[in-house]
This record gives sequence, C-alpha cells and structure tokens, in this order.
Amino acid sequence: MFDMQQVGARISRLRKEADLTQMEMANRLGISFQAVSNWERGVSMPDISKLGELADLLHVPIDQILGHSPAGQVVAAVLAVRPAEGAALQEIQEAAPLLRDDQVEGLLGQEGAAQLDAASVATVAPFLSQGFLDRYARGLLEKGEPLSALCPVAPFVSTSLLDKAAEEEVKRTGELKSVACVAPHLSAGLADRLAGEAYAKTGDFASFAPLAPFLSTQTMDGYAERAWRQGGINAIMPLAAFVSSGMMNRIAKEALKKEGLAGICPILPFIDQQILEDFLAESFSPWGTAPGEGPPTEAARGPGKEAAGEAPEAEAEKMQEEPSGRA
Repeated sequence: MFDMQQVGARISRLRKEADLTQMEMANRLGISFQAVSNWERGVSMPDISKLGELADLLHVPIDQILGHSPAGQVVAAVLAVRPAEGAALQEIQEAAPLLRDDQVEGLLGQEGAAQLDAASVATVAPFLSQGFLDRYARGLLEKGEPLSALCPVAPFVSTSLLDKAAEEEVKRTGELKSVACVAPHLSAGLADRLAGEAYAKTGDFASFAPLAPFLSTQTMDGYAERAWRQGGINAIMPLAAFVSSGMMNRIAKEALKKEGLAGICPILPFIDQQILEDFLAESFSPWGTAPGEGPPTEAARGPGKEAAGEAPEAEAEKMQEEPSGRA
C-alpha cells in the first residue's frame, strides 16, 4: 500500500513548486478544495482518474507523485496503457487500490492468476470482478484441487459455483468436512439438505458436525430430538452446543420425569438453571412429598387432642372439678 502521508507531502511540495494554491489546483482539476486538502494531509489518495491530470498540472511523471516505487511505476504504466510486464504480486497488491478491477485483472492475467494459490489471489480479490474469480475457482477445481482449496477466495466467488462444487464434493467423498470452510457462503438451505442426507445415510447425529455451526435452528433441533428419542441423552452430546436452549430445556424436562436427575447430568451445562432448581425444590420440599405433590392436609398430619375426642374447653372444666388432694 502507498503511504498516503508521504504521497500527500509530495503533492504539497510539488504544488508549491508549481506556484499554485490549493484552491487553484482544485479549480484546475475540477474538484473540491477539501479533496486537495485531504490529499496533502494524507487523509485520502487521488482518484485514478485524476492522477494523470495531476501529473500534467505539476509537470512531473505519475510515479514521481507516488514515490518512484515499483508499485508507482506499475500504476504509471497502466495509466499510460503500457504493458507492465513482470509486475510482482506485491506490486500489484500495492497498486490495486488505485486501479479499476479490469486494470488489476490485466496485470494478473487469467493465466498468471492460475499459477497462484488461493491465499495469494485472496489478497487482491476485493479488486477483481466476480467473473474473473469464478474462472479462477473453476480452474482450480478442474485441476483436481479439493473444495477446501477455495476457502481463501470463497467470500468473493459466486454462490451458484460454490453450491455446485459442494454437492459434487460430498457426492465424491461422502464426507462433509471439506465443505465446512465454504459453508457460510452456500445458499440458504443447502447446508441443511447436505446434513439431512448425511444423517439419513449414517443415522448418527454427529455425522454432520462439520456443518453444525451453519445449520438452521429448525434443522438442528429436529435432528437433536430424533437422536435423543432413538439413543438417549448421550446421542445428542456431540452437538449439544449447537442445539437451541428451548429444545435442550424441553428434552431435560422430559428426561427428569422419566429418569430423574441422573438422566440429565450430561446436558446440565446446556439447560436453564431454573429447570434444575425447580426439580430440586420439589424433590426436597419440607413436607417430604414426591415431585408434583403439595403439602399434606390437616387430616394427614396425625391425631391431636381434637382427634382424640377432647376439646380444649372440656379438658379445662375437668381439671377444675378434680379434687386437689389436700386435707
């Protein structure tokens, strides 16, 4: 990348040597005074469409404004419609922010890009068209590279190309792990469908673990409930972190009724604390009742004096009538 402050300092010096004010330069270039001020303060760079005019106005070559760097020479060559042969990737990376996508693509060339790995192409991907990147990605796959090789450029490749490549990869390998790195960029629903196909083949809830972070809540919850009913709590443990709290709470409540506390121990970190607190409060209530029962009634508390047939008033009268036993 060009150092904007150094470029700004050169523009300021060259403007003064040309005996121009910022306002005069702005008027000559047909831009605002603030734009020139931003250039010279290093806040922004001149637009590619103005670099040639600026160089003519200051009577210097473009690469002198940009600092006589290799990247500056590349930009100058592009603007002069001269071939910039032998431009290194680093020079293209530095020049790319000043160029249009077709100009950057011209520097790379489709054949030249094909010789680069995806990580290198990704460094200039924001400055390339989707068509160029799709051709690059398709070329990698046609050479037999796995889908995972596209991961660095996946955000810039078309969804339709990635969808097709993902389906073909799963069909060829029977595995989902190579699809995981492009999963965030697949069309809505494709990851769910691929996961469903994997579950249908294996019957194992953990079979679509590579895609778990990218599946819809509805899909994850549906397969989690099915796995639990077929294999118990342990069957959902591998992917419990990706199941919704609502589904985990529902499973916990049913498991408590059937198996008690031991039935939910493995999933305690994934359920609401209130469910456990309610269960413990009922289990250890002061009346010693079973979960779901209320406190004992008055009749169930055992016989008292009223139950023995003696009311408090009758007992008091009896005591007054008995002799004291004194002479």
